Order: sequence, then structure tokens, then C-alpha cells
Amino acid sequence: MSHVRSQPSAGTPAPEPSAAGDGPEGDPPAPGGRSLRGLVGWTVLGTLVPGLGLIVAGRRTAGRIVLGGAVLALLAGAAFVLWGDPVQAAARTVVSPDRLLVVAVLLGVLAVAWTALVVLTYAALRRPVVLTRTGRTLTIGLVAVLALLGIVPAAKGASYALVARDTVRSVFTSGEAALSSGARRPAAAAADPWADVPRVNVLLIGSDAGHGREGTRPDTLVVASIDTATGDTVLFSLPRNLQRVPFPRGSRAAAAFPHGFYCINPQNGVNTDCLLNSVWTWAENNPQYYPGVSHPGLTATVQAVEQVLGLNIDDYVLVDLKGFIVFVDAIGGIRVDVPERLPIGGSVEDPVPRYGWIEPGRNKLLDGWHALWFARSRWSTNDYDRMRRQRCVIAAVTRQADPQNVGLNFDTIARAAKDNISTDISVQDLDAWVTVGLRVKQARVRSLPFTDDVIDTAHPDIAKVHSLVQRALAPARTSTPRTPAPTPSASSGSSTPPPTVTRAPSTPVDVDQVC
Repeated sequence: MSHVRSQPSAGTPAPEPSAAGDGPEGDPPAPGGRSLRGLVGWTVLGTLVPGLGLIVAGRRTAGRIVLGGAVLALLAGAAFVLWGDPVQAAARTVVSPDRLLVVAVLLGVLAVAWTALVVLTYAALRRPVVLTRTGRTLTIGLVAVLALLGIVPAAKGASYALVARDTVRSVFTSGEAALSSGARRPAAAAADPWADVPRVNVLLIGSDAGHGREGTRPDTLVVASIDTATGDTVLFSLPRNLQRVPFPRGSRAAAAFPHGFYCINPQNGVNTDCLLNSVWTWAENNPQYYPGVSHPGLTATVQAVEQVLGLNIDDYVLVDLKGFIVFVDAIGGIRVDVPERLPIGGSVEDPVPRYGWIEPGRNKLLDGWHALWFARSRWSTNDYDRMRRQRCVIAAVTRQADPQNVGLNFDTIARAAKDNISTDISVQDLDAWVTVGLRVKQARVRSLPFTDDVIDTAHPDIAKVHSLVQRALAPARTSTPRTPAPTPSASSGSSTPPPTVTRAPSTPVDVDQVC
């Protein structure tokens, strides 16, 4: 007797196919041979290789267009990396508000296109596949995850671009403001914007203005004099306690202090209030000496530095020390050699380390707060030791800033820059500054601090300072002094160590040799 397979009666629903893994055979194959497993695999592969999923789903024309576009974009990117200059392009983009806005918009478009590709690929592959409720949930979740893989980084990148744009527009000026009529500006539209500016001098000011401090007192004054053709740079560090600083001839300040900025404190009978780092506060408190000037403290400080060094200051960059702490923390700290125990807090009048000590050691890792105190600690040593440590910190930050950490903490760094950095460099000139900055990165950077080994800070010989500055800026000699060959010892046959070559304190040295 033959067995006849029973058929479901009319009105009785057919059993729903089981999801993959629900039974020994999984999902039954869909028309065209695709199942849940194939749908998942081709959706993922079609996302990683744009257009491939559409081709498999039968949308060959659309798939080939998408795949061809992706291949062309990949080849163009590879060619740019191999034969272009991605570092310079990135630098020029970061300093341009217009380019940053374009980047943000393009990343938004990319996020939308990515999401559309994922959804359309899934929809095309999904059509012939019969899914259970569980299968539908799993595949929709997969589509959401794949979409987020494109949306999240694009959104983060767009956010970075907009934050950078806001920072650039806030920190840099929008006009052609200059510190003085003699300030030189690059020709932004020229092939070499610095062709007519052989040297540019930038005053770097580290300010200790903050809660509980009266006015702005520059804690660090360094002039970076840059050869714009080669990038060779000399850093001139001025001590905060420099006395008898001259003012421009014929100015009201010069008439008030004909023998330089100097005054006797009646309480102790010495000059403690009329030092170089006090010029800013004095000018802010006496604006009548600078009529029509919106920032008399900055103007007076710049003029004082110009008179001391005999250089025209073209631009300034002022960094509040709170911003320094944030930046050092964002790059993971810096490593420096601490030669001796340094107090944190206190003063000459109250020599008590209020917040402990920085212990000595080689290659010590310091966070932003400790790095700041390493550079600022003074009462247990002196101003000149502190100037040396400040140059060590500058060198350490320059060498050790990790691009990965900077990228991961870009939001924090950008917001700190917005709140703690000011400059008169124009947005329109930033492309030109990228050009000279890349030259400096590949060039020699030397340093000449005007310590008490070089000048008498209480009675400075300004003419001597001018002479030392011009000598330091002269083209460096390409030849190096020959070291005498060691002379064999008659008694032991051992060689005599070669004589130690020392430099005069008034000779600039490479920044890397400072520490």
C-alpha cells in the first residue's frame, strides 16, 4: 500500500521556516540559492567592498558604478600619499576655517552615503530571502551596526573639524592688525609668501595671569628669530628680573624713565617692582603713557623687548600657563631630567614648598601640573636655572608630542587653545606660517639665554646685547673645529683623553643640547 503525504487543508497556515540554528538544516535556501548566512555574509562584504553586494543581488549597473567609484577614490588616495604631500595638506587644512567647514560637510555627506549603501545593499540582497522574526531582528541589527561603523567616525571627524574651525577663528585675528608699523607680513598669495621677508621675529609670552594674581605678569619671554628661507631659528630668552630696560626714544615712557625702567621700593630700598616682567602691569596701570593704545601692557612689553634685543617684533603669541597644563596632560606628559630637588609653591619671602617637591631623577615622567612647576620653580635655585629648565620643557614638548595622543585629545587641546592662547597672527597668513613652520621643523634651532653669565642683569650693557644678537643671527659656519688627536702616554701607553670643547655662554647652542 502506497503511502500518500498528507497536504494541509485549506485555511491552515503553512509552518514558518526555522531560523538558522533552529533545526539541523538551518534556513531553507531562498530562490537564487541565498540563505540567512549568505545574506549576512554578502551584506558585510558588500559594505567593505562598496558595490559588490549590489552586483551579487543583480543590480549590476549600480553596483559597478559604486565599485568603480570606490576603486578610483582608493587609487587617488594612494597616489596622493605616494607622490603628494599629505602632511602639508593636512596642516593647511587645519589652519583654514573655510577648508575645515568643507571637511565637516564632506564627512556629513560621506556618513549619509555610507548609510545609504548599507541599507540599499541589504535591501537588494534581502528580497529573495525568507526570514523568521528572529532572522529579521538579527539582520536589521547588523545593518544598524554596519551603518554606525561609518557614521560614528565621520561624525567624530566632522566634530573635530568644527571645533578646530571655531578655535582658529577665535585665536587668530581676522584683519591685518600689527604690533608696530614696522611689522612684516608674508605675501599670502605668492608662490613663496616669505620671499620678501628674509627673517621674522615672534615674541613668545608665557603668562602667569590667573586667580589671585594682580594683572598679567609675563613669566617667560622668548623671541624666536626665524630665517624664513631655511627655517634656521634662534631663541633669545630674556630674564624676568632684567633691570633698567629702555623704552623707545622719544616716547612718553622713555621721558618718565630716561635711564631705563627702574624704581626703588621704599620698603626694602631695592628695585623689586620695575623689572622686565613688571612692564606689562605698570603700563596697564598707567595708560596715559600709551594714548590711543587698546592694550598698553602688551605694547609696552613688546617695545621693551625690541629695545633690549635690537630686533623688530613682527608677531606675538601669548600662552596662559593653564593652557600649558592641559596640553602636556593631553600628550601624556613629558620626560625630563630633574637635576635637583625642586619645591612646588612658596617664594623667596616664604620659602616653604606648599605642595611638596619634584624629586630628582633622570627621564622622569611629569604631568602638566608638575611640568609647569618644573619650569617655574625658583626660590630654591635662581632665575637662570629656571630659564634653562624652561628651554628643556620647550625641547621636550617639541620632541615628545605624540600625534596619536594629540589626535585622541584634540577636543580638549583645541578648547584649551581657544581659552588660553592669543596672538596677532592673521587667519589670512596661516598658510604662509604652515610653510615656514615646516621649514623650521627640518632646520636647526639654537638658543641663547641672556643669563648673568652673559650680561649684568642689574646694569645691562644694551649695546653688548645687540652685538651678541647680531652675531647669533649670522649664518652658522659649516665647518667644525678639528679636535686634536690623542697623544700616547709615555709611561703607560694609554691615550690621553681629548680636551673638552666648551662653548662661551654668549654662544647659542642647539636646543637639543640644552638638557
